[in-house]
Amino acid sequence: MRTKNKFLKNLLIVLGSLALSAIICEFKGDAWEGSVRKGFYSVTHDTITTYGSIILDEKGIPYVYYPAMNGVAAGNEYNPTIICNYAIDYYQLAEEKNDSATKNKFGHCIEWLAKNISYKDGYAHYEFNWQQPFYDSVGVPWTSGMTSGRAIEAFTDAYKLTHAPEWLDHASALLRGFYYPIDSGGFTYREPGGWWYEEYAHRAMHTPRVLDGHIYAFMGVRTFWLLTKNDSAAKVVEEGIRALKDHLPGYDKGDGDIFYDAYHKVADQKYHELLTSMMKALWDITRDRIFYEYYHKWEAPLKKPYVYRIFKQRNRSGLVLYFLVSALVFLVLTGINRLIRKKS
Repeated sequence: MRTKNKFLKNLLIVLGSLALSAIICEFKGDAWEGSVRKGFYSVTHDTITTYGSIILDEKGIPYVYYPAMNGVAAGNEYNPTIICNYAIDYYQLAEEKNDSATKNKFGHCIEWLAKNISYKDGYAHYEFNWQQPFYDSVGVPWTSGMTSGRAIEAFTDAYKLTHAPEWLDHASALLRGFYYPIDSGGFTYREPGGWWYEEYAHRAMHTPRVLDGHIYAFMGVRTFWLLTKNDSAAKVVEEGIRALKDHLPGYDKGDGDIFYDAYHKVADQKYHELLTSMMKALWDITRDRIFYEYYHKWEAPLKKPYVYRIFKQRNRSGLVLYFLVSALVFLVLTGINRLIRKKS
């Protein structure tokens, strides 16, 4: 009888630990999972990593340490895409807080972006002379529509802040790069259904067609168009939206999940949330019902309980987090149980 009672108590502690952990993760799982994902990814490549470790230099310009992956060891690299992201964030912070230190960091990033543009026969883009580790089929050098779009947005922000015409000149040169096809060293697939702007572009055309990269590309150009009403920018945005609508069905897994790229890598929680928010933003901008439909379809899984989501998605980072929390809760409950037994 004593053995049976002990078994039942232990079973209750285990079940209680799992239940309490589910409640904790419902509130904290999405926030904590990023840290688990980053560490877990370096061992298992479980999901799509954000990037390697990002470090700021003495000027506030980010560079990235890329650990070895797929036989590629990029090491420390200044990635213009990441620098664009930081520049845009710095600008927003500077506008909100009117902080001179943040403005200086923004200025350093913009100067780096201007200095490292590659000009080619009247147009410009960013040329990556190092191999990225995520898609080893993409050779060197490669370029990126996402990078050009984000840089155009950053230069547009720089013009808003300083009114120096040189920043719009750089943005205009990058805009012309959207008209160059991928097989000619650009990053654009000019197709009957619209223009697709490749995030990892190489002449050999072994490209993954990353969904958020294409959207970031034309949305960056849209910021330039909003300021200048440039007809070429309008064309790039229009063709980018047409291509997105044409290809969206291929990124819909059909059960609420999203394919991150054309290789059918399933988007993890972070990218699922990002792509869902992008559909919402495009619905708000265009009022095109296709974006409304995908927004609601992809939003539905995000409303499910955290533990349900990680089991359904086979999200190993989330599962590791859940069982780590469960183990900690189990230890706490076991300790409490022992204290109660001692007192009794």
